[in-house]
Amino acid sequence: MAVFIKLSQSKNATKSSFGKWYAQTVHTGEVHTEELARRICENTTFRPGEVKGIIDELVSEMRLALGKSQVVVVDGLGRFRLAVRSEGVANPADFRLKGSIRRVECCFLPAGHHDGGETGNRQTSRVVRTLCEGADVDWFVGCRPGEGKV
Repeated sequence: MAVFIKLSQSKNATKSSFGKWYAQTVHTGEVHTEELARRICENTTFRPGEVKGIIDELVSEMRLALGKSQVVVVDGLGRFRLAVRSEGVANPADFRLKGSIRRVECCFLPAGHHDGGETGNRQTSRVVRTLCEGADVDWFVGCRPGEGKV
């Protein structure tokens, strides 16, 4: 399994990163619920329709829980919560639900664990995200420096 990259040059002249080259992920496609259901059924005794039904029901239950201001934790996947973005007001009495709230966002924090660091100290360790474990990074076809295309 590899995450493909290419190099991209920063073009924002107002930032200190201007002109520097950075790795940028290249996505090779999408996988939708139907395909996930088909793949899952290959490793279980469930049929694709059953798996899709379970996924659809999970999404429905998540929406209900999030709508009740609850945090939804899907073990091994991560935490979902809703957050609001609002306009600032100088006086709390001026805050209006209809006028001050700009949008509601769904925030996702991927599941992870501390690697323990060199000393096993949680404060000096880094968080390893479960979905990222085992992923290798490789150049996307034709994007390796010196291959003529960046």
